Amino acid sequence: MWLGLDDTDSLEGGCTTLVFHELLNSLPCEHGEPRLTRLWPFAAQRTRGNASLSVELFTDDSIVEWLDNYWNQNILPLKGKISDSSHSLRKQYPSDPGMVLFKEQPSEDYYWRAVRSEVSFYEGGKQWGGNGRIGAAASCAWRSGNVTWEGIAWRKDTRQVSEEALANVEAMNGTFLCRDPRTNRGLIAPRGPCPVMFGVRAIDRDTAKKATEILIQKSAETIGSRIFATNQATGDHIDSPQKLVVESKEMLQGGHVILNNNCLAFNESGDVNRIAQWLEIGDEIEFMGLEYEGNYHLEAIKVISSTIAQRPICECGTRMKSMGKGQGVRCPKCKKRSDKKWTMEERLPPLQGWVQPPADKRRHLAKSLT
Repeated sequence: MWLGLDDTDSLEGGCTTLVFHELLNSLPCEHGEPRLTRLWPFAAQRTRGNASLSVELFTDDSIVEWLDNYWNQNILPLKGKISDSSHSLRKQYPSDPGMVLFKEQPSEDYYWRAVRSEVSFYEGGKQWGGNGRIGAAASCAWRSGNVTWEGIAWRKDTRQVSEEALANVEAMNGTFLCRDPRTNRGLIAPRGPCPVMFGVRAIDRDTAKKATEILIQKSAETIGSRIFATNQATGDHIDSPQKLVVESKEMLQGGHVILNNNCLAFNESGDVNRIAQWLEIGDEIEFMGLEYEGNYHLEAIKVISSTIAQRPICECGTRMKSMGKGQGVRCPKCKKRSDKKWTMEERLPPLQGWVQPPADKRRHLAKSLT
């Protein structure tokens, strides 16, 4: 059977991973590997981290009565939590917990739709609660074919992660996004009031487990930890790259760039914005981004071709200059003339290959392209 949970937290605190951890600790049956799935980043009533949880249970229908009681006593009271955001204009919604139980995994198509678009409720199974049922069912539907891992620990009191331990974990083969290389700031510890001490990401389970143990030993006291299989850094939210020929470019206040009236490169996207500012009309690019309300929010960009019209180079190596309107061009050094007024020359971008935002500005789902 498959159990899913989502939407128990708000900006004022709480954490669905901790609620799920406590649920797993209380289960009267055996269970499989817990899974954390990030979903479509633009869902209107998404939770703070936009993550949902699921796990396979090894039990029978008798678990339903136990889950009924657990829901009423421990999860339903979390409904209705809400807090305004100090850094986002996005409307905040009260927490609306949802829990689902299926005898068989929901259709995989439901996961792909939920990670790439907004979806409605999934029918079937036993379901408790409100909007959280959407993310919970989508997590159950994930087949974990493309997987990374995260070790999460929850704090007892203060959040204090050892810099020494972080440096050791960062140096391990297999961990990723531990620290922002630009600012040297650690990326594993949240800054809000949630109970998470840290979340350390890795490409395999053993590395995530070892890194978690190292951090726990050196950091402030924790109340528990768990390793989750995740879809983070898999790129599941984007179907495939797209190509574009630049037909228009608009610079907005604050340094944001709009290409072709619908491709947005925000100032915060760092090198993506830098390339967007560098582009000229006629350049061809490849990009990755999510479409929302008719606009693409660029998450990666690569210059395919860029050319510029230049005066031709003379045989002597000097660039020719115009002799005046309708008179062609002439070498200022050897005075040789040419009827060819312009040549198209390749422009080299300031950054080669795929370019992505800084580590701390990427989506959880964004796959590293370097």
